[in-house]
Amino acid sequence: MSDSTAAFGRKVFFLNPPSVLAEVLPVLADAEFEVYQAKDHRKLGRYLAKDPSCLVFVNIDEGDDESTWRSWLKELKAAPATAGLSFGALTNMPDEEKREAYLMSLGASCGFITLSAGAAKAAETLLRTLEANEARGRRRYVRVPCPADSASFNCDLDGELQRGAIRDLSSVGMAVSFESSRRVATGLRLKDMQLNLRGSRLSLNGIVMGGHDNEDSGDVRLVMFEPATVDDAKRGKLRTFIRKTLQAGMDSVLDGY
Repeated sequence: MSDSTAAFGRKVFFLNPPSVLAEVLPVLADAEFEVYQAKDHRKLGRYLAKDPSCLVFVNIDEGDDESTWRSWLKELKAAPATAGLSFGALTNMPDEEKREAYLMSLGASCGFITLSAGAAKAAETLLRTLEANEARGRRRYVRVPCPADSASFNCDLDGELQRGAIRDLSSVGMAVSFESSRRVATGLRLKDMQLNLRGSRLSLNGIVMGGHDNEDSGDVRLVMFEPATVDDAKRGKLRTFIRKTLQAGMDSVLDGY
């Protein structure tokens, strides 16, 4: 595993995920794994050649011919750039021939996973698999860069309303830039911050933990949320925004392949 992968974790792709995974993928994202969906295996294959550290789970029930997925995976394993790819097979219709083909012949290091037992069992199996493959890396929380105008905040400082843009966001904090030129000191408590995440609003408190000043790109401050002000509903809004923003960014990237 490269130093970068060990530090920042591995992207996890689900190719043509079946309907049962609609309940499972949020569970994986809530566990701070960086999870994506993909629909075009050819584009995904070209992307994987650039980032072969990803984990890929293939719905082998998709389409009329299951051998399509065997052929595609065989191509990836034969190509030097993706020869070390880690992947797993997902199915609602298991049999021993398929299991042997994917595990033994193709080398599915992430397993041959049967989904017929339901969402809870699938989530348990996938969480265990992602942990075993160190998909989270050393980081504890997934962080997403926020596109321009997608995320903003305001707060009261000494009786003045201050506004700003959220540069990047995790479920425990954010990097922000203030619209005004006011210097915001490390250690300052920001009470009753109002976050606007593409129309989803929430209020919480934070502490300025540091930052850096840049005349060209603007001053950036790191704000950590006070845990007592982040309940399950607010944490759910944060993680939903993170998940959707990551997916939208990846959709755009894959469109270029």
